[in-house]
Amino acid sequence: MKIETFKPKNKELQKYIESYYILTHSKNEEKVSYLTFPTLFSVIAIVSNAENIINPNGVTTQFCPSKPLETSLVCRFNKPICFQYQGDIKEVCIYFKPLGLNAFLENPLEAYSNSHFDPFIPFPDYTESMIALLKVNDKSLLVSGLEAYWLKKLIGFEHPFLSDAINRIGEQPNITSSYLANEYGVSQKTFIKHFKRHLCKTPTEYKKILRFRRALLEMQLSDKTTKLTELSYITSFFDQSHMVSNFKMLTGLSPKKFFKNLSTIEKSNIHWIFNNG
Repeated sequence: MKIETFKPKNKELQKYIESYYILTHSKNEEKVSYLTFPTLFSVIAIVSNAENIINPNGVTTQFCPSKPLETSLVCRFNKPICFQYQGDIKEVCIYFKPLGLNAFLENPLEAYSNSHFDPFIPFPDYTESMIALLKVNDKSLLVSGLEAYWLKKLIGFEHPFLSDAINRIGEQPNITSSYLANEYGVSQKTFIKHFKRHLCKTPTEYKKILRFRRALLEMQLSDKTTKLTELSYITSFFDQSHMVSNFKMLTGLSPKKFFKNLSTIEKSNIHWIFNNG
C-alpha cells in the first residue's frame, strides 16, 4: 500500500482544507488494515471501483468493478475505527479544517452526518466529477482537478461566534462552555447546539480531541522523546491521570502503548496504528 500526501496550493482553499492524500493498494498485495483515531477534521473519502462494507468493528474497502464510486464523510467518531483494504484500490481523502467543510455546503455539516461513516454526495455533479478525477493517473493533475472542483463549490461560511470560540478554545482548552456562552450572549444549550450543528461535536468532545491531537503533535515533533509526565502539562491536561483516561477513551490504549505502536504518514497529521491483515 502506498500513501502520498499533498497540501492545497490555492490560497483560498488553504483557509478551509488542511491536506489531501492518495492511497493505492494493488491487487497483488495482501490486505492491509489500520486503526485511525478521533480528529477535529472532517474527512471525505472517495474511492473508485470499490465498495465499503461497514460493520461494528470498522470499514472494509474491497475492489468491486460494478461500483464505479464510493464516497463517504467521516466527522462524527470518538473511538478508533479500523479500516481494511482488499484488492485493487485507489482512494482520495480530503481533510477539511474544523469548520472548513461548512464553507462549501448549502446545509450545516450536521445534515450530512448521522453516524461515524456516512455516504456523502453533496452536489448533483459530484459523482460524475469524482469518477472522472479518479481516472487521472498523474497525481499532481488529480489534486489540481480536485482543487478546481472544490473552488467552484466555495460559498463561504460565517457564524456569529463559532470561529472565535474555536480560537479561544485553542488558546485555552480548559475554558468552559458556560463562560464562552455568556461571552457571546447565548445560553449554554444554544452554544452546544451550534457546535453540534456545524462541527458534529459538543464543546466537551472538541476539547477532548484537541488535547489528544496536541499530544500527538508534540510527540511527533520531539520524535517521541517527550516524557509522559511532561506531555500531560504541555498539552493542557489537568494531570497525567486525566491524560491516561482521555487516551484510553479515544484510543482504547494507554499513552505508552499507543505511542509505541503509532505510525505517522509522511511527517503529516495522519497518525495510524497498522495491523497485520
